[in-house]
Amino acid sequence: MQRRNKMPTYCHICTNNECSFEWEDEYSIKADPPTLCPKCNQETAKRLIFGGSGRGIVELTGSDLAAHIKTDGARLRRKAYGSESMYANIVGESKFQQIQTEMDRYKR
Repeated sequence: MQRRNKMPTYCHICTNNECSFEWEDEYSIKADPPTLCPKCNQETAKRLIFGGSGRGIVELTGSDLAAHIKTDGARLRRKAYGSESMYANIVGESKFQQIQTEMDRYKR
């Protein structure tokens, strides 16, 4: 008998007061939870947690929040280094041109 890897199912809610849509979604535990509500298309989706006394929205604090921010920062840095236009948008056009000029000078 072959075992299938089943993705966990997570419950979500839209925090937009006019929508408040609730839905379930399956994805890897390593994947970031969705932020876009499928009903109102706003960036107001939150993953819910269920347990003993009820349910609630997952909010990171302390070292968990710091670790998440570090991971997001590293991901953004890798993405920015791979795209000149994104890097220019992050550091600013004039700073980007200055960096490019200095790099060209060292190549000679």
